[in-house]
Amino acid sequence: MNKLFEKKLWLGFTEDKVFGEVMSNKGFCKHVLQGILPELSIDEIYFPHKQEEINDPEHYSQKDVRLDILVEDYNHNLYNIEVQTTNTDDIARRMRYYAAKADQRYTLKKGSTYRNLKNVYIIFLCTFTRTEKRPIRNKYLTINSNGIPNGDETKTLLNLVKLMKNLPVSGDTYFDIAQNRIKETNSDENWRDMIMDYETRLLEREQDYGDSFSKEQLKEFLREN
Repeated sequence: MNKLFEKKLWLGFTEDKVFGEVMSNKGFCKHVLQGILPELSIDEIYFPHKQEEINDPEHYSQKDVRLDILVEDYNHNLYNIEVQTTNTDDIARRMRYYAAKADQRYTLKKGSTYRNLKNVYIIFLCTFTRTEKRPIRNKYLTINSNGIPNGDETKTLLNLVKLMKNLPVSGDTYFDIAQNRIKETNSDENWRDMIMDYETRLLEREQDYGDSFSKEQLKEFLREN
């Protein structure tokens, strides 16, 4: 057996491809968004897009982005949900660029006012450990699974943190659906073979490039190649 998977037999929620598969479920995605953003009233969403690429063919030198999950609600607000497993120390800037690229994709038409510009919410689910104590949810909409609860988190958000940590969640139908999908993915030989191949190539690139690139940058490299 591949040594990588001797240590990591369970492919959890924050594994790149499992994350996309689970979050592309419309009902679960809406449930999570409402739990993260309780101040909003999210009536309904369109079907989420996973690995949504935003590029500008007329400007080849610009850095393109590939979003883990991009979804729009019926009020035309946009939500980008990313999973981040390593600390690249650039999340705020990355969020700023992702929002700019989303504005580029859904740009204003001539004659429109700035009031017509869609609201964009960039959300990062972070699993890496920070040396300083941080809350679970902060103003930049990063969700830190190792954060300290402050008492105002929704039950859904606390359940999301459990799922990010591969802990069991009970009493929530939507999370039952998510956990069942994760189990199905782990028991599906074809899926496991595909993910193992992806993770193995990721490990090989990591060994080749060492500390030159973060794991997230290596993932981006594999997506583009």
